[in-house]
Amino acid sequence: MKGMKAYGKYGSLGLELLLSMGVGYYVGAWADRRLGTHFIAFLGFLIGCYAGFRALFRAAKTMQRDIENDERLMNGEDPWAPPEADEPRPPTGRTDDAEAPGGGPKNR
Repeated sequence: MKGMKAYGKYGSLGLELLLSMGVGYYVGAWADRRLGTHFIAFLGFLIGCYAGFRALFRAAKTMQRDIENDERLMNGEDPWAPPEADEPRPPTGRTDDAEAPGGGPKNR
């Protein structure tokens, strides 16, 4: 992915991480005030961290796939073609007329 398109797609990740942590904390602080507790804000912050980092890792996977597709495209390959098997599958030795274990005909 080149140029401004990449900035638009991945440029907001830092903001998304910070906002998810902030929203988690402030929702937890609101719940602490309503319920008279002192630990829900911390739990909200942890949940926000989890959500933010999960989005970050998901975007990293997507970014890696985009880079691999761009490299394939630059090499003249079709990046969207289904992957080809390196080796042909070995024959299983079975046919539709194969017998079931024990010598009898196969049940259908």
